[in-house]
Amino acid sequence: MDWQLLIVGVLVLLALIYLGRQTLRTWRGKGAGCGTCKCGTSKTASSPSGAQSLIPVDQVRLRRR
Repeated sequence: MDWQLLIVGVLVLLALIYLGRQTLRTWRGKGAGCGTCKCGTSKTASSPSGAQSLIPVDQVRLRRR
């Protein structure tokens, strides 16, 4: 077997292992979370309902013309 083919085979195998690991982590919901999804453990203290918005509700309809 050619040594270059062996190196390519190992690299492809490592890439497949990496993709499989990332797929399983996505399906399980584990990994680095932002704190607002199901995988996060922190609660937002600023809003009483637990939901955090980026734009205040009263400014959603404002438009400059």
